[in-house]
Amino acid sequence: MNIQLLKATADDAENLVRIQEKAFKRLYDIYKDEKSPYLKGTEEFFRWLNNLNVSIYKIHADEMLCGGIAVSKKPDDVYYLARLYILPELQRQGIASKTIKLCEACFEGAKRWMLDFPADQIANKKCYEKAGYIDTGIRDIKNDKLTLAIYEKVINGVSVIREVQLERCTAIIRESFATVADEFGLTEQNCPNHTSFIKVEKLQNQFKRGYQMFGYFSDGKIVGYVSLTKNSDTSFEMNNLSILPEYRLKDMAKSCWMSVRIK
Repeated sequence: MNIQLLKATADDAENLVRIQEKAFKRLYDIYKDEKSPYLKGTEEFFRWLNNLNVSIYKIHADEMLCGGIAVSKKPDDVYYLARLYILPELQRQGIASKTIKLCEACFEGAKRWMLDFPADQIANKKCYEKAGYIDTGIRDIKNDKLTLAIYEKVINGVSVIREVQLERCTAIIRESFATVADEFGLTEQNCPNHTSFIKVEKLQNQFKRGYQMFGYFSDGKIVGYVSLTKNSDTSFEMNNLSILPEYRLKDMAKSCWMSVRIK
């Protein structure tokens, strides 16, 4: 199925709002959320259309209008996927995940993407995880029926590490310190406690103990890692500063340290 994104105009208001109502009716019937997109009309559409920080696109599948997507720009090159809707009869056909990728490509300067969805909607969860988003662990309770899960995708720069990313961070630490182990002939047998042989369980334990963990991201991948522990009100200890060997010449270690200091 060929998916296209086209910038929405005022002439698209009625058609897109009608599709939005169809797409969100099922969720409104479940949650009765008074801020549901199901209840939003053309007034919101035109307000967003005239907002310089909001971009609205219409979605075409094989040249047929089938939905819309809206993106809101936040400070520090963060973008929020504010709305995504597809005609019910065309849902679960991969249109949404393809649309997200096309949409992200329209904003080359984005450092992070955020979105939310009802936490108990498994299909939404699978769709967004397929598109590379991860659970921040943050929940926004709207009413006794509706709780939103907040997901994110970090593209570039330094960001907080989430629990689901600890295995990736363990691999980065091991690979980063492997160069030292190789140079001095260290093995898991003769030096099992060397950082190049660190286990994910150690990071999981540190995470639970409140270590502040940060990753350095490049093109959506974690390529560096560091954690901080607080010794006093004015003193922190840095742990396991790691940069993958192929990225070291890009001065990422310095950038990682400076960004963490600012945070």
